[in-house]
Amino acid sequence: MVGWAVLVVVSILLAGAVRAMQRPVPDVADPTARVTLSIVGTTDVHGRVFPSDGRGGVAQLGGYLRNLRAARALDGGAVLLLDAGDTFQGGIESNLSEGALVVDAYNALGYDALAIGNHEFEYGALDTLFGDGAPVDMRGALKAAAARARFPFLAANLIDEATGRPVAWPNVRPSTLVDTASLRVGIVGVMTHDGLSMTLAANVQGLATAPLAPTVEAEARQLRQRGADVVVVLAHAGGWCERFDDPVDLSSCDDGAEIFRLARQLPLGLVDAIVAGHSHAAVAHEVAGIPIVQAYSRGAAFARLDLTVERGDGVVSARVFPPQALCAAVRPDGSCAAAGAPPPHYEAAPVEPDASVMAAMRPELERVNRWREASLGIVLETPLARNREGLESPLGNLFADALLAAVPDADVAIGMGARRGGLRADLPAGALTRGSLYDVFPFDNRVVRLVLTGVQLQQVLAGEVARRRRGIPSVSGVRVRVTCEADRPELEIVRSSGARIDAAETLIVATTDFFATRARFGSRATPMETTLASAPLVRDAAAG
Repeated sequence: MVGWAVLVVVSILLAGAVRAMQRPVPDVADPTARVTLSIVGTTDVHGRVFPSDGRGGVAQLGGYLRNLRAARALDGGAVLLLDAGDTFQGGIESNLSEGALVVDAYNALGYDALAIGNHEFEYGALDTLFGDGAPVDMRGALKAAAARARFPFLAANLIDEATGRPVAWPNVRPSTLVDTASLRVGIVGVMTHDGLSMTLAANVQGLATAPLAPTVEAEARQLRQRGADVVVVLAHAGGWCERFDDPVDLSSCDDGAEIFRLARQLPLGLVDAIVAGHSHAAVAHEVAGIPIVQAYSRGAAFARLDLTVERGDGVVSARVFPPQALCAAVRPDGSCAAAGAPPPHYEAAPVEPDASVMAAMRPELERVNRWREASLGIVLETPLARNREGLESPLGNLFADALLAAVPDADVAIGMGARRGGLRADLPAGALTRGSLYDVFPFDNRVVRLVLTGVQLQQVLAGEVARRRRGIPSVSGVRVRVTCEADRPELEIVRSSGARIDAAETLIVATTDFFATRARFGSRATPMETTLASAPLVRDAAAG
């Protein structure tokens, strides 16, 4: 009885959410003049194109979309499919194809637009992974993904510092107009204000981000002048909420979230809806009269809002939905199941995976699988594990040793710990493949050579030890003894020979480009000299 009571309460709350979000619809003589525009949003998919534990997967998303599109076809409406960025980097299949596999899936799904996120820059130059040429254009992989897409990439506030204007790359633009169901829908794409600081500096050199609100306002006004009946902001900038029972109740939300601030800064009535991302959280709320939706990350769910549009008169009502989990099967309590349960229903019809999406990915997937299954000629007798509790680990030590070997004159090597993102998986026992190594090092980070003093090295390592909850770095070439005085770490650093390192001593340090430029060196110590060694990829150094 308790379970049924809970279901009744949830149903009442969700009904209240719909009513709270519903704006009054004026009486009109011709009801056919009203159109329902369903906006579906994904975000922060991070290359996760296949399901995990019964959730997610682009083919399953295609099944939900098929049902929703069928419902809109019956009432004369339409579906707008959008992605708020951080789309490609993460899943091994996507990483090994530098996003091509995901683009092929999105083409098959019929996406209308994608906002560029900060992780879209991670791949750097085109095909560096496969060794097809020397790096030339550090945005080459991103540009290739955009050129491959049958939908535009949007980046209104991504500025080319050479021109002072938004970037003008093939199929990359500030906004777009979509004609659907006798409506003109304008879509503005923007990214978080500090997005460029979250990737390798070399990949975003010469770029800047303009403030969100003025950019959106200017672009939205242009879209209105070009005849847009509806204006949607597609933002790789997010929010965070815990409850979705009442869209106007922000008590469970981060009220100061970037996307909420943006909504409050826009002129009333200029923007009709926002599809958000970046924060890996969920939103299904109204802020300053603007409905905002966002659905977590890694392709586990999608966001939805419905706009009722009066042809010739704009949006007259809006309805937000709680994030919709992408389930392969559904248990009686509504949770996702991998198997052994009935298929989910959506829009009054069972959901079946879209086979055309899998077919679209197949050519790239076959190429990726050939690469990932290639043997490195190494057999591990025991697994090499990360340590996510802030201590040393066998894999971390191997990582540091590989960095030290990659720079022949290095005295010290520093690798990032597991919880700081340097090591993304354990190495299993058995034959080592390119794919298993790639699981550990999915980023195209390169080895760098630094020149530091002994005191600078101590500052960097002390800062990392103080952040033990995020994982300490691995080191090679030295031993570090840590004591705590008044909750502050005190470090003694000695060479492998036992010789103590003097504060004024000059040291050659091998590390990764990301760690050197973004993680800690910039705030804890200023390197005396920074140069690329032979610039091998970190994973190639580890394989060696």
